[in-house]
Amino acid sequence: MLDLGKIIAEKAVTAWLRRHRARRQRSATLAELAAEELASPIQRNKLERLLGNVGGQVAERLELVLETRFRSLPEHEVAAALAGAGDALAEVELSDELVFATDADGDKLAAHVRSVCPPPAGLAEPAGQLYDIALDQSCRYLAQVIQHLPALPPRALAETLSRLTAQTAQLDELLARVPRSTLHAPRGTGHDAEFTAAYLRHIESTLDSVTLLGLAAHEQPKLALSTAYLSLSVASVLDRHSRATRRRPDRHWFAETGDSGTSSGRVEAALGGADRAFVRGEAGSGKTTLLHWLAVTAARSAFTEQLADWNSCVPFVIRLRGHATGELPRPEQFLQDAWPARSAEMPELWTHRRLDEGSALLLVDGVDEVPPNRRPQVHAWLSELAREFPKARMVVTARPAAAEAKWLAAEGFTAVTLEPMNREDITRFVARWHEAAQRAHSLPGDPAELPGAQRRLLNQLASRPHLRVLAANPLLCAMLCALNLDQVSELPRNRMELYRRALEMLLETRDLKRGIAGLLDVSRKRVLLRDMAWRLTEANRIELDRARAEEHVARKLLAMPNVTDPAGEILDHLLERSGVLREPVPGKVDFVHRTFQEYLAASEATEQGRIEKLVSQAHLDVWWETIVMACGHAKRTQADTLLTEILDRADTEPRRARHLRLLAAACLETVEELDPAVRARVDTLIETHLVPPRSVREAGSLAAIGHRVLRYFPSTVDDLSEASAAATVRAAAFTENEDGLRLLRGYAADPRPRVQEELAAAWRYFEPARYAEEVLAGAPLRDGHIRVRDEHLLPYVDRLTNLRSLDPSCGPAAGRPWTSSRACRVSPRSGSTCRPRPSS
Repeated sequence: MLDLGKIIAEKAVTAWLRRHRARRQRSATLAELAAEELASPIQRNKLERLLGNVGGQVAERLELVLETRFRSLPEHEVAAALAGAGDALAEVELSDELVFATDADGDKLAAHVRSVCPPPAGLAEPAGQLYDIALDQSCRYLAQVIQHLPALPPRALAETLSRLTAQTAQLDELLARVPRSTLHAPRGTGHDAEFTAAYLRHIESTLDSVTLLGLAAHEQPKLALSTAYLSLSVASVLDRHSRATRRRPDRHWFAETGDSGTSSGRVEAALGGADRAFVRGEAGSGKTTLLHWLAVTAARSAFTEQLADWNSCVPFVIRLRGHATGELPRPEQFLQDAWPARSAEMPELWTHRRLDEGSALLLVDGVDEVPPNRRPQVHAWLSELAREFPKARMVVTARPAAAEAKWLAAEGFTAVTLEPMNREDITRFVARWHEAAQRAHSLPGDPAELPGAQRRLLNQLASRPHLRVLAANPLLCAMLCALNLDQVSELPRNRMELYRRALEMLLETRDLKRGIAGLLDVSRKRVLLRDMAWRLTEANRIELDRARAEEHVARKLLAMPNVTDPAGEILDHLLERSGVLREPVPGKVDFVHRTFQEYLAASEATEQGRIEKLVSQAHLDVWWETIVMACGHAKRTQADTLLTEILDRADTEPRRARHLRLLAAACLETVEELDPAVRARVDTLIETHLVPPRSVREAGSLAAIGHRVLRYFPSTVDDLSEASAAATVRAAAFTENEDGLRLLRGYAADPRPRVQEELAAAWRYFEPARYAEEVLAGAPLRDGHIRVRDEHLLPYVDRLTNLRSLDPSCGPAAGRPWTSSRACRVSPRSGSTCRPRPSS
């Protein structure tokens, strides 16, 4: 390293001395130039000292760069690699022309050296890496030294040398600022800040928009996601030994939950209490929207409160739908999803440095969007990322059926589940949807009608419980907004009718109202879209290349003799006018939401008689919604066959029996007509195998059946074990409807602690005042104590006649117990008459 430093110093000083010499002298050696200028031995000694100082400083810097990575490399290989770098520098003529041509840039100079001096032969791979790093760093130091040496007036070398020997500290400071080549920055980090800033601007500009579902593609306004974002609530399974709890005990948001082991809160609080989160949610629950909001807010450093620590993060959004086949992306490939046009400009190992330093926010969307047989690979990939980059923050999403809550528990992920929107959430969502509609380029009616449409929808939601159940899902709520705006007629009573009418509106009604003539009528559009949806579903995919999509259209057109337009034009028409099919990025085609794909694929399955295929795939969670909706599309004989064969599989496949039985029960939501014997068989299996639930985990799985499961629930839980009774209360609460409330009134008198805990936790799912008066008013609670998890419930605790103390696990008083001599009263009228309970 000292030898290499000496070569750099000699090269720099020689170039410096030549700078003001006549052209004929510019090929002179350093010794010749010094002899001409320096007659005194003392002056020549100053030049030697300058060379030594410069060489020593460079060698010291090189040692800092090289010692950690190549400590185990044999000494002779280290010597060969460093000598090779020195020889390459010595060979290069450092002329003024070369300095100007490379802009005195170390990396450009290194590229020139490589072009004229090949690396030494016979170096092993580690030694070759050492050669590359030593050469790159030496060229950077050489360029810096040349720029540091001052302009040399003629015949003033002796004076300048005296000044320079006193300024070596400045040179040392300058060299310290040169970007170092390291294992994670072989080319230095000089461009990191510039590239990071450009990348964050790109994320902010491309992801800060939300699609206004219900309007055709050409009508959709660009509503800022950061403005429209609605915070949703989540439920979590408390893991007292989780990584989040160990690292941030002061900010862990989960309250103690007793035996139930679950807690609820807003999603931002859940994420702020954990560096790794596994977010699960049903179709249309807002998983992708959440990830996009996190990415945009991180890019702007605009997080507040629980997420304030994330403001230094660089987000990486990875959509697993684009990696259903092939290798999963390595860190250097992360930008191919988010910024493909500029990913080649990324500084080498830039992503690795963000992951290593803990500034990376990895947002992985859609575990459920890869085939089930590929999910073990996804799990291994996520495990490796978590292990190799322990400081990186990670958020992963999936549908609950695709992965259970503990799927990533060993990797330190906290599992949370997005819950349905409550009444207040629905009201805010409807208001923001109509605000966004104001910005649309065109609407079904006069924009002045929007306030009236909003009031009309809110009135219907308030008076019709079945609509509120649909509106609790953000996707379905958006569809209701669009249908209400488009039509004054009766809104749908179930989701099958909702999907049907939404498609009818998008494919036909809008263009008819505007007098727009299309290439296809609505029936032919449906045929092509059904075929596309089925092909994707059958291949366990949710997107495909545009060229492949055009091939599918062309193949289907062979069976449609009255359509003569080219397949490319037909595909363009579907992308532009349907509002259902889209091209999210150039060259890729998918449905605007996976639910539309599932609905159309189910329709195609029944139209083409693919019942056998549906039965064979019934054990796979990715086919669940398609099979449930196929029952809604099916003729009676098809529905009979489908359910019978699914139940036959359940009887012969014990490992898959519960999943298959739950699926058969869930199909009752959509089926129009069924053989009485088949219906009786489904009823029997529900009563003997599914109800009542034995644990809170089974209660969660019963939610997949929907509110119809309540007809099988007992009117009292007195004869059930405490665990089963608590699970029954939870399952009834999940339905959030009138029948569930009626059952909970009957369960409220059960004094067992876990039952009372579940009754208290269910409060948040219903209208607060009514639940307090009808369910909790006479409940014994848990020895007169209740934990209130949501601040908006506090004004109604004065309705609880048996209340003696409460724990407000929300708001500024969270975690502080309160007591009253009679009952704790907190109301808008009287305020709080509670007093802190002295600590024991």
